[in-house]
Amino acid sequence: MIPPNYKNEAGLSVYTILGSIFGVLILIIIVLKVYRTKQQHRAASNVVFAKYTYEKMKKDEQKKVKEKAKSLVLSSSTKLRGFANEVERYGWYALAMNDLGIPSAVPDNPVWHEVKNPYTAILPGNYLIRAVSSYLLSEHNISLNVSEAKNYQAKNEIKNKDGA
Repeated sequence: MIPPNYKNEAGLSVYTILGSIFGVLILIIIVLKVYRTKQQHRAASNVVFAKYTYEKMKKDEQKKVKEKAKSLVLSSSTKLRGFANEVERYGWYALAMNDLGIPSAVPDNPVWHEVKNPYTAILPGNYLIRAVSSYLLSEHNISLNVSEAKNYQAKNEIKNKDGA
């Protein structure tokens, strides 16, 4: 065993080296946490903005968005089908509206964020969804509530073209 006061050729003690390694690991964890929070904020914005935009649309536009969302789900690599909650539903609707060239109806926020998989991007009840909703209320006087229910029975499950 190396004694704790042992110094290598560069004059660094074991404690200094271990402390440096620990510091780098903490820094990596912080950077990953910031990155993940940024990704979740983008997903939360998509969900809230999509719900607001969708509710402002005419029925025929809503139908186009629903069909496009179904198409995106079926063409994705995910094995999940249907929407178990509003977060999943409006996450996919945001991607559908983006593909259809429909901008967000939220003032000063016409863009949609790139989200790889709305099923896993953010969970119902996440504080960032409430934060984006609070932002809309405080900045634009838009009152919007996204359900925090984790599961609800979807009226129309998404089926493959062959009905499976």
